[in-house]
Amino acid sequence: MPTSSNPFRLFVMSVASAAVAFMVISGSLRPDTPATDVGQAGVSVGNDTARAVERVAYRQDVVRVGDVIVVDGAPSAPIENPDIAATWAIVDELWPDSLRGELRQLSVIEGESRGLVGVVHPAGTGGWILSLDVADLDDRLLIEETIVHELSHLATLAPDEFVFGATDCAGVKIELGCAASGSILADFATEFWPGDEGSNFAGDYVNDYARTGAHEDLAETFTALVLGWPVSGGQVDAKLAMLESDPRLTALAAELRTNLD
Repeated sequence: MPTSSNPFRLFVMSVASAAVAFMVISGSLRPDTPATDVGQAGVSVGNDTARAVERVAYRQDVVRVGDVIVVDGAPSAPIENPDIAATWAIVDELWPDSLRGELRQLSVIEGESRGLVGVVHPAGTGGWILSLDVADLDDRLLIEETIVHELSHLATLAPDEFVFGATDCAGVKIELGCAASGSILADFATEFWPGDEGSNFAGDYVNDYARTGAHEDLAETFTALVLGWPVSGGQVDAKLAMLESDPRLTALAAELRTNLD
């Protein structure tokens, strides 16, 4: 069974842009956490959709390769750049049908290998933008882990279940905002991160990055569940059992395993 090849992960939230960043850092967590700002580039897609490319500014040493506007689960125009085409091919193969309509844009960047690997944030028109770094395309397992991780965020940070940056919270407050009562993230945080403080015991997590917050703990545990990482002990078994008891996450995990085969 494969094990996680990227134990050092970093999640960033910018309230102004509701940005969610997922990175892999070689060696240690980077202290100067980046923020993500979103602006409009003014590239429209016909009169009906009037969709525009949303430019994502990364506080990282990366360059923008290009963007793919996704309409009904497919690129709105032919992809001519080979790096963008190769990136889209991986996303297209793995992205589940159940969340196909949520992907609104693929932004392709290039930086250092195992620097900024992947980023998701809510799109201005609804749905989500996924960014991937072509520097890591040769590491298929790393890209797959990244996409699975990000998909768990799409499933658990949706607008009907989570409010980014909320100060008043009738549900469960975590670092990023407010998880609605009854949501899987709210239940997960209540059980394993009471008061937004997790366990101090490393054995209660599938890896070190899962210790950075309730939402990342859930995402890494979900990735372990999907990819079959040989993890157990401490609170890990209970976390896996909770995610397996959620019908939506169970269905998503099954869908992803099928796409990964």
